[in-house]
Amino acid sequence: MDIFEKTRTFDLTKRAEEAGVYPYFIPISSQTGPEVIIGGRSRIMLGSNNYLGLTQDPRVIEAACKAVEKYGTGCTGSRFMNGTLDLHLELEDRLAKFAQKESALVFTTGYQVNLGVISALAGRHDTVVIDKADHASIVDGCGLSHAKFVRFKHNDMEDLERVLAGCDQKHGILIVVDGVFSMEG
Repeated sequence: MDIFEKTRTFDLTKRAEEAGVYPYFIPISSQTGPEVIIGGRSRIMLGSNNYLGLTQDPRVIEAACKAVEKYGTGCTGSRFMNGTLDLHLELEDRLAKFAQKESALVFTTGYQVNLGVISALAGRHDTVVIDKADHASIVDGCGLSHAKFVRFKHNDMEDLERVLAGCDQKHGILIVVDGVFSMEG
């Protein structure tokens, strides 16, 4: 069978779009703040990751404009190879000092944080214990680590203790929970 054959008959997305109920890739034609413009109308934004409202802060906008003037619009490479700017190192240094830590590492998204940190801390013989309502990025970080991962009932500390009691105590155990359980609203 042609691997792409199944995509030719999948029309659920098209039907949802035609019915006006497809919830993805909705174009926003304004800054993303508490209110946004969608389809020419003002709407309340309930799905933003702009928790602190920094994307509209005049100081942040001014600093971003200056950075674009100096560095251009992108790094042209990964941090690992040729994409680390002096600006990244300065930010990490300032964050480490602010947090009173030896060092800091900045990721571009929370998703990447979970992939990077979990896979760095846990390995093949370790166990990662996660809340059943954890974000998909935590599950993906567990998969990338090749560690065994076990879920406990959402916010249930007794179940967490039960799961921990069943873990192999000879190897590392990492417990990972969301700060905000965004997967269920």
